Amino acid sequence: MIDEPVLKVSRLASPVADSQPRLPTIADAVRISPLPLAESASIRSVLLSLKQYRLSLSVRLPEPDAQGLRSFKGRQFVDVGPGEIVQVQRDTTTGEYRAMLPSEGVASGPTLVLDRQTMIWKAEQVSILSDINGVINDRVDSSADSLRHSASPDSPGRFYEGRDDRFERQVSETVTIVARGLEQFSPQHSAILRTKLRATQRIFSDAKDGVTANYVEAAGILEGYFGQHHELVSERFTDCLSRGEALSREYQGPWGLDKFVAVESDPDRSAWMYPLDFHGRFFISLNWLDAGDYASVLGHEMLHTNRVNRFVSVGPGALDFFYLDAQLGHALDRPVPVYEIAEQGISEVIMQGGLTVAYLEGFTSDHDSFIAGVAHRLGRSDKLDIQMAVDLFNANPSVRSQMASNNADSIIYAAKSLQTLHMARTADSQLMSRLLVS
Repeated sequence: MIDEPVLKVSRLASPVADSQPRLPTIADAVRISPLPLAESASIRSVLLSLKQYRLSLSVRLPEPDAQGLRSFKGRQFVDVGPGEIVQVQRDTTTGEYRAMLPSEGVASGPTLVLDRQTMIWKAEQVSILSDINGVINDRVDSSADSLRHSASPDSPGRFYEGRDDRFERQVSETVTIVARGLEQFSPQHSAILRTKLRATQRIFSDAKDGVTANYVEAAGILEGYFGQHHELVSERFTDCLSRGEALSREYQGPWGLDKFVAVESDPDRSAWMYPLDFHGRFFISLNWLDAGDYASVLGHEMLHTNRVNRFVSVGPGALDFFYLDAQLGHALDRPVPVYEIAEQGISEVIMQGGLTVAYLEGFTSDHDSFIAGVAHRLGRSDKLDIQMAVDLFNANPSVRSQMASNNADSIIYAAKSLQTLHMARTADSQLMSRLLVS
């Protein structure tokens, strides 16, 4: 079964008419920056060290089976060295095993492969240059005429993969696909989306700089989004920022052009993707494209990705346990503080234990993900209803921190708030420099 992205109350006040979208400024539309083929951030996100995933081998664990797997209480572990193990989770789509932290619901680590001679598992080594060169050579070999031909709505496209697959069929049940790949987008829509993608990249990169700068205010921001135990999930958050930045670069690159699919107006969703879609496609509702904070919307969707074909980077595989929307602040059980980034106030109330069923119901009636997240982190095997899950969530600060660190909205808006702080501090520093010089 395909997990259909839930319908949710939009963060934007109202859709933008789909007739003639505003063109971006000339500076945004014309300036082109070359993208390095081997981004250090991209390489780091694939060739991750297993250091943070290593555990000491317990005598209670059973011996490995014929596949090199140790199973214990519903979890699987593999040997990565003498006396060292790593917890793993199998990707149901690719069949690959990925390293994961015990606190995670979805594996975020690198893919592991078994060396049958030693029965030791090792991180998969990705051939970065061969993958990139294959894509670039394909595009270089194609003529301008063939590109124009592939951009025709009546042709499948030279580089687009997955036409009429189960994900497209799922989408087509409710909306009509009008473009596959940016080559088929209108010039106006293509230019807007490229501008938004650059803005998404800046959110992640500026947030990383804000974390590195260690501003005094940063601790308060992180506590607002990840609760009083934010320091315990700080490594997970910074890893998400690195992965998000690397992914946003790759989606702008030559191998990312055909991972955007345009659909006609959708009143409930501005953009969505399917975590099981190995092509990593974004389905874009054109009526929302030039409205509100669309760069954060794209960043949110990027955080849902895992492995994406043709990409070097690996996404963090974040989930949607809950959303952050100031328009539903009245449904929480306490007053919402006001911040420049409105979502920070909503998150602060939730992280203080102020979540309500009424707030969750404002987005969707499907609460399986939230209930499963609470049950998993508390080790509960009994069946919970949504009220019980919310009560347990509000009563356990560590559960709130762990779930927020794997919640797409919490991550992207924490990044947005850190970006705002970093930009303000940078502007202050520049002003001070000019005053000292003068």
